[in-house]
Amino acid sequence: MKKKWLYLFLTILTVLLLISCGTEQQEEQIEEDADQQELEETGENEKEQALDDVSDHEEGDVVENEGGTFTLISKQDEIESQETGPMIVDITQVNASSGQLQGDLADFMETTEIEYIQIDMEVENTSDDTIFFYPGQATITTNTGEQLESDMWLSDHIDGEFIGAVRKSGSQFFILENSTADEIETVRIIINAPHNEEWEDVGDKIDFTVEF
Repeated sequence: MKKKWLYLFLTILTVLLLISCGTEQQEEQIEEDADQQELEETGENEKEQALDDVSDHEEGDVVENEGGTFTLISKQDEIESQETGPMIVDITQVNASSGQLQGDLADFMETTEIEYIQIDMEVENTSDDTIFFYPGQATITTNTGEQLESDMWLSDHIDGEFIGAVRKSGSQFFILENSTADEIETVRIIINAPHNEEWEDVGDKIDFTVEF
């Protein structure tokens, strides 16, 4: 009988230890997830403040904030509207900038230096139909030979479903990989054609070049 009670006691003790270890691991994982989420949210907030601050300045201006030091190298804000089918795309500005990152933003980006192109855009559906159009998925090429997609973490999300006559806007950021901002002279912007709910194109592909 004593052996049975001893065996039962050891079994219960083992189960309790396993539960305790599992709870501790779960709590540690929750804390790690919370820390990671806080880092991402902090990085996102600093990104919005740091990078967007630069766009409000003129060429040669240096902006310092909690995210680091940023220099606006080139800026073009006299750009013709682009029309395709019922869609109108207004590129309000294109700029090339460089930055020295610090703090949480540097941790978030996993680098202390950044060279990038920013494109601010406003998009309008002039029809009452539902149109699918994805300016946020634009591809750009540069005079330095780079072909880039927008950085999903830095860029604003522009939903591609335009239900009737609506307007949307946002900033798209393209991280230069093999060039510096001061080398950029032209940016070619390519956006796929809009289509309707039947997947039929209702316009042409947008393809134009911005010169600094």
